Parts: sequence; structure tokens; C-alpha cells
Amino acid sequence: MMNKFADTRLRRGAVIIGFKVLLVFAAALSISVQSAIAGGFALSGVGSKAIGMGGAFRGLADDWSAAYWNPAGLTQIENSEINGMLVAISPRPEYNPNIYYGGLNVGYRNGRTLYPNDKTSFIPDASGFIKIKAVENLTTGLAVYIPYGLGSEWDLYNPIGMDLANPYPKYDHKGDLQIIDIHPTVAKAFMDGKLSVGAGLSIQRGSLTFAQTHLKPSGLPIPHQNLVISTELKGDGWGVGANFGVLYKFSKKLQVGLSGRTGTTLKLKGHANQGLFTFNDETLKNILLGSMYTAAESAQIRFLFAPQNHTSSPSAKADLKTPADIGIGFALKPIDKLTVTGDLAYTKWNVADSILIKLTGTAPDGSPAENSVLMFNWKNTVRFSLGAEYWIVNPLALRLGFYSDPSPIPDETFTPLIPDLGTKTSFNIGSALKFSGLELSYNFEYLSFANRTISTLTDVNGDGVYDSYPGDYKSKLYASHISLSYRF
Repeated sequence: MMNKFADTRLRRGAVIIGFKVLLVFAAALSISVQSAIAGGFALSGVGSKAIGMGGAFRGLADDWSAAYWNPAGLTQIENSEINGMLVAISPRPEYNPNIYYGGLNVGYRNGRTLYPNDKTSFIPDASGFIKIKAVENLTTGLAVYIPYGLGSEWDLYNPIGMDLANPYPKYDHKGDLQIIDIHPTVAKAFMDGKLSVGAGLSIQRGSLTFAQTHLKPSGLPIPHQNLVISTELKGDGWGVGANFGVLYKFSKKLQVGLSGRTGTTLKLKGHANQGLFTFNDETLKNILLGSMYTAAESAQIRFLFAPQNHTSSPSAKADLKTPADIGIGFALKPIDKLTVTGDLAYTKWNVADSILIKLTGTAPDGSPAENSVLMFNWKNTVRFSLGAEYWIVNPLALRLGFYSDPSPIPDETFTPLIPDLGTKTSFNIGSALKFSGLELSYNFEYLSFANRTISTLTDVNGDGVYDSYPGDYKSKLYASHISLSYRF
């Protein structure tokens, strides 16, 4: 009796400690996460083991990352588990612009190969599960992970010859998205463990920074024919979704999993920092003022040639939608030391058709700020994954993974800010070392993208803002995942 009581006290203590650790990790993620992209704005996946096996994990789902891939797999976890992971991602995109308005080079860095602000992103991730033994065949837990993210900064615009009164920002185009998923999950086994079902709740916190340059006709002669307007949207907010999963064991050698998730709508609130860059050409200014006939026309010229830029920061609201998906996978164990997995997943990226940005306040010219639309028109995709894990000796395993995933982004809305160029091919190799209640694992991923050439400048919705950036694109990506799991 005393032993049972002692075990219960220890168990409760472990539960409290485990959840405190998760809360600390979640707080750290919310202020320090950096991101990079894989498919659309999704990352390659969650969990060092699953990523090391190419994301072919729905049919295996035998560690904490089952909360993401297939929550039914949590019934296979015998102990409570806390996991910490650090991902270092080094993207290498290239862009050679070919952007002309009416046959004129209006300031974009055409004819040269450009690279973004080159930096390696370090992504911390954490999760854990506290198994409740008091309820038979029931597993519950909480995961904290990052399912979506992108990060890029580009110096695309160079207004040489336009005589701007003030310097233009170096990194004038920026895309930065960070989404953290806090994921309570429950799973239950039936039929003596042959059948498992699970479901989880996605409580997502997202933040978005999106900066672009816009050109608007000024009515002035060349080279001042366009007004240069910079816009940087910053917002954050919450959204709620869910996922589900089923896992069936046909035998000790074969099991199959089916899982999916709903989309999530993140309600973002923030500001749109806008700047209208004025001209510094006294000769042209005086000529124009001498030809003006009304006070309003003269005021407009003085406005465009003012010594300081005109700025505003209207409040902004926008709904960012993440996609639903569904997939099926298998795990085959032909011999005791080897596990082979495969996955096929369908993602409904067409929910990302556009983002309506609702602005309240004034524009840089003092007029009421107008709503704007970011056009995407993305397409649905199918991802194919294969993986393998081989235990060389009892504490040491080798992992291999592969996946192929097309880009959801069509030519007419393609920009370097979300550089998912085309079909992605990923190769992974990693290892795991188990000792006592710890598992240390490492995975290296190489991701190549199909090249893409955009030849047409396109305004999809006719709002006067071009949605594509013509030019030649290339990209590749390297990533390292280091993970430490503690089971108790």
C-alpha cells in the first residue's frame, strides 16, 4: 500500500514538473522562434525521428510527435515523455529579377543574381506527454511545436536616378511568419491494442510581418513617373483547429495509419506602417510650381517634393488561413531491426486564395486608408514520403528519409517572399542513441527545389498592384535537427 502511495506521489510530481517544463518552453518559443519554409509556408514536419524518416510517420507514430502526425499513435508510448529539439535551417534561394513596367526599368535590380539577407535560422521546439495510468488504455498529453513558418528579407528595389529625398530601406521586401501550436491530445486503444484512435486540439498563436514596395503613377515626367510607397504589415493573433487519427495493427509486422487536420483561421491584428517617399529635385519642383494654376495643384507639388517622407500607421486586421490535410501511411517491419514506412498526404492549400487586409486610419497622403488584398490563388498538393529505421546495435539506430512535394504557388502570384519554387525533393540521414531514459538523435536534411522562371507581370484582381515578380529563381536548403528526449 505504501509503495503504491509513493508511486502515486512520484507520478504526480513528475506530472507537475513535466507541465512546468512545457510552459517554460512555450514561453521561450513565443519570444525567440525564427522560421524558414518548406512546402508553401509549412515546415518539413515535426519531430527529429519523423523528419529523419522523410515525414513517412502516419503509419508508425511511435513517439511524442504522433500528436502532430497521427494522435492515435500516442497509445504506443509506454512512458511520459519530454522532448527538446533545436533545428538549424540554412536556406539558399537565388533570384534574378526581370521586372519592367511598360518596358521601363523602374528601379528593380534587374539582370543580376540576388540573395536574401543570408542567415541561419535556429528554431527551438519542445513537447511532452504525461501518461495517466489511472485510466485504462487512455493516453493524454500536451505538445508544443511549430508547424508553419517562413523567413526571408530581400534587397530588390534600388531607386537610383529617382532623386528620392531620403534613403530607401536596404531590405525592402520581407516575409516573416511564425506559428506555434499548443496541442492537448487524447488517444485510446481498443481490440486488445489492435485499433487506436486519437484527437487533438490545435491552439495556435501566429505572428506575421510582410513588407513590400509598391509603385503608383505620379503624373510627373521620367524618372519621377512613379511614387514609391513602402508598406510593412505587422500583426499577431490566435486560431483554433483540430486533428484526428486512426491506427490499425494488422500484425506485428504491419500497421496502417490514417490521419488529418482541420484548417485554422488566425485572427491577426496589428498595424500597417506605410511610407510615401518624396522627391529631391528643386529644379523640377520650381518648374512645376511655375506652371500651376490653382492653390491645390501647388500644394500637391510641395507635398511630393517635401524634405521628409510622409508616413502613417493605420490599424490592420487580417485572417490568415492554414490548410486542412489528410494522409495515409504504413509501417512495415520485415525483420526485428528494420522498419520501413511510407506516406501519401493531400493538403488543401487552396484555402490560401488571398488575404484581405482591413485598414482603419489614414494613408500617407492623408486620405482614408484603403483595404488591400494579398493574392495567392494556391493549388492543392500531394506529398509522397518514404522512410526507414535500422538498429545497427541495440542502443544505436540509423534513419533515412525521402519525400517529394510540389509547390502550391502558381506563376501568377509567385514572389521571392515565399520561395517555394516548385517540386521539392528531400533527402534525410540521421541517427539515434538510446541510454537509460534518454534518447539523443540527429538528422541532416538536404532539400532541392525545381527551378522556376516567371515571365509575365500579373495583376490577378485588377487592383493596380502586381502580384507576380518576373525573373529566374533557384533554391536549395540545408537543415540539421538535434533532439533530446527524456522518458520517465
